[in-house]
Amino acid sequence: MWNKLTNHVFYTNNDPETDRPCIGYVQGEKAGLLMDAGNSLAHAELLKKGLAEKGLPEPNYIALTHAHWDHTYGLCGWKGVSFAGKKTNAILGKMQAWQWDDASMKKRIENGEDSEFCFIHIRKEYPDRSLISVKPADISLQGELEIDLGGVMVVLKEVTSPHAADCVVFSVPEDGLLFLGDSYCSVPVGDDWVYDKDLLGKYIDWLEGEDFVVAIKGHHPPQTKAELLAELKADYAAL
Repeated sequence: MWNKLTNHVFYTNNDPETDRPCIGYVQGEKAGLLMDAGNSLAHAELLKKGLAEKGLPEPNYIALTHAHWDHTYGLCGWKGVSFAGKKTNAILGKMQAWQWDDASMKKRIENGEDSEFCFIHIRKEYPDRSLISVKPADISLQGELEIDLGGVMVVLKEVTSPHAADCVVFSVPEDGLLFLGDSYCSVPVGDDWVYDKDLLGKYIDWLEGEDFVVAIKGHHPPQTKAELLAELKADYAAL
């Protein structure tokens, strides 16, 4: 389940069936950090089992890339100290009051709070939606935050993204790695996925200035910096 990418970094593959994203794990000499929490308690438990099979301890820290359910609703299954952007925590706080019956979910789709894509996959991941438990992170951040795991640093950075207004990415400078979450993604509009050209252009400009070799993407295989930029620039040119 967990693929080793560098001496410090492991990641899982995404599962499109219930929209489970790629999850990252960084192991230092003193502590471990989980990159995103999974989309449910069941997902979190599967991730824990995989870590144990690799001989890796459960994480001391969990960091969230943004508030979307598939990256955050598994937070209730982890014991470590959690981090999220201030914007992400505000959204998760609002989500705690959400109702999960079909009528309430469809109303959120109508008013733009949620999407049909999420509606479909939440029902697949949660046959019993009473099990949904939304939990904000313990610590909110603004701008940038460094976490020293012992021999390896993880840098949490707020970024302007075409996917969501609350995106945070994680840099592991020692390993030349960037964990993107969904920050590179477009957004669902009806049956299509659509980029905002201005936001995508700003995101590409930011990526070009970042020092990394490989990026872990939220719902696709890892790519080199050159591969990622070529793909995003082609998307931009097509707009």
